[in-house]
Amino acid sequence: MAKVEYKIFVKTSSVYTGGSTDATVNINLISKDGNASTGYFKLDHFWRNDFEKGNVDKFKKKTKDVGLPEVIEIKLTEGIIGKDAWFCDYIEIKLGESSAFYPVYDWIEDEIQVTHSSASIPQKSSDYVRQMRQAEVEKHKHDYDWIPKPTPDDLGWNLPRSLNAATYDDLPPIFKRPDYREEHLNQKKSERKMDAIISLIKCKIFPVKTFDDFQKLNRREFSDRQSTNYTEGWDTDEGMGRQVLNGINPLAFSRCQELPQYFNVTNEDVAAILGPNTSLEKEIKAGKCYILDTTEKLEPVERNFYFDTDKPLYCPNAIGLFHVNSKGNFLPIALQLVPGNRDYLFTPSDTKDDWLLAKLYFRTAECSLHEWDAHLFCTHVIMEPFSIAAFRCFPRCHPVYKLLRPHIQTLMAINAEGRTTLIAPGSPANKAIATMSASALRHYFKDMKFEDLNIVKRLKTQGLDNPKLLPNFHYRDDATLLWDIMKNYVSKVIRHYYKSDVDVCDDYELQDYANDVANNGLGWQDGNTHGMPDKITTIEQLINLCHTLMFTSSVQHAIVNFGQYETYRFIPNCPSAMRLPPHKKGEATMKRIMNSLPDEKVALVAIALAYTLSSFCPFESYLGDYPERHFTEPEIFKIREEYRSELKEAGEKMRKRNEGLEHPYTWLYPDRVPNSISI
Repeated sequence: MAKVEYKIFVKTSSVYTGGSTDATVNINLISKDGNASTGYFKLDHFWRNDFEKGNVDKFKKKTKDVGLPEVIEIKLTEGIIGKDAWFCDYIEIKLGESSAFYPVYDWIEDEIQVTHSSASIPQKSSDYVRQMRQAEVEKHKHDYDWIPKPTPDDLGWNLPRSLNAATYDDLPPIFKRPDYREEHLNQKKSERKMDAIISLIKCKIFPVKTFDDFQKLNRREFSDRQSTNYTEGWDTDEGMGRQVLNGINPLAFSRCQELPQYFNVTNEDVAAILGPNTSLEKEIKAGKCYILDTTEKLEPVERNFYFDTDKPLYCPNAIGLFHVNSKGNFLPIALQLVPGNRDYLFTPSDTKDDWLLAKLYFRTAECSLHEWDAHLFCTHVIMEPFSIAAFRCFPRCHPVYKLLRPHIQTLMAINAEGRTTLIAPGSPANKAIATMSASALRHYFKDMKFEDLNIVKRLKTQGLDNPKLLPNFHYRDDATLLWDIMKNYVSKVIRHYYKSDVDVCDDYELQDYANDVANNGLGWQDGNTHGMPDKITTIEQLINLCHTLMFTSSVQHAIVNFGQYETYRFIPNCPSAMRLPPHKKGEATMKRIMNSLPDEKVALVAIALAYTLSSFCPFESYLGDYPERHFTEPEIFKIREEYRSELKEAGEKMRKRNEGLEHPYTWLYPDRVPNSISI
């Protein structure tokens, strides 16, 4: 039988310590129909250390002609030094003038099968490839198992199910951070730990007695972003309103249609603020009033205690009414700290100290709502079952896997760590934030629906979609712009592989994914799948699913995460907890204000968390960046170039708008929105 020469190029990962291998790497090339193969042969250069970190090794082999392989099999056997795992990025094979690319991007411990780079849905694959896909999925379900169903005493009770990894060290290797992410995170932790020690020593000598004293608790600036005037005017109504409108929880408020019974503000309370020839009722009817009501979200949530004592930390179930004035400014006009009790109702007409302290308590409620609902639950926690199931149910050649992977792979690492540092009782976060994270997460999951992640629908439902009624709402403008661009990209990719709804229905790997998410990830406890269908039946439904997951993991996470340090670094701007219960009208003094704010210990933990979580990682992949070549079809390359071009135009549009703003809104620049949740 005639032999042909194959040229084989093998890329070893450059981002993982231990990604190189001293094992013997063997490869078998298999024909398109699966009926012919070369048999295993070694990839080895005599007296040379192959498969080292970041290297591309080149081999030539004359062997049986099976054409360009449909599938390659890679097997590690014990070498001279021994056998260890290997992280292979890809293998490229050339035969004459033709070539094929085989994306691996995975750890290999024993053996693995990989198809060439063209993505395919299972019903359109050959019998041999379908068998290979099934074997790969079965292995993944064994390797990436769900955590055993929690009991009432477990942390995961009444929550979306997570990966079976109690700690970061327990994670499967594919989910562990690459070297640059690990080094960056450890550096930020070390910086803040040292800063906290220095600040505590200083505070022993010079205790915090004034607002300005809080400035000495944070010493860090981010070198990778411009210094901002974000907290400028933090104690003014304009400054507070601006941060509620365009801050890190921009979906917390809604257009006010009517006042809740327990919100006791009257027209007489705000008449002087609204001015002549109008009334509260008229302003509400005109769409100029907006409400941020934390009662339903915070009332059932347990409160934390101060550092292993029986002293409670305080966070009110606050309600705020905001008004868009004739200048287009978004301003607070009434705050109530105890629902149903007018003794705790405040307006700008009250004394300066009463009104300022009311705003501080209200911002404390905002902090809890932001950290546990908008940030931790609505991005990190809810995305985990969708991400786990993708790695469990899709083979690496599936187009949905290739589309989603850049947006979901990094999540499991930070979530595993978050279960220790953010959610567990006694965690650092539960020492610095007034409300208990696990209690909050369980409460939010109870009524959550998948469509809540659809930002455009939420903006409309909450009455925030009209620029004429609500001007200067930059989050709405930038987020919807990116939403449309991303949806267009996802639609083109999905429609390249799925030509009809029948293709979607017949994709049994996709249906397995939907069932795994719905029943094992979300509905594992009571059958409530929270609006996630256990079958995907149309192309539009599939586009919406993929688009929503990608947007939540990138754009939405960026807005709720990367502004934390700007928001929380100066504690009076947005306290994480208060030491005294809310005051009644007439009780506030500057002494009472300072005694209510967090002390140095609570403040330093809050600042440390915000600093660590707000930092961009070096070598981050932002929207449109795809350093791993999962897709290689020319059609997808073209679609991605169009996507990048639209993102670039969007960024230019945002920057042009910001040129005329006193407080530029930069958090959703596409080149500052990471692809995935990694911090």
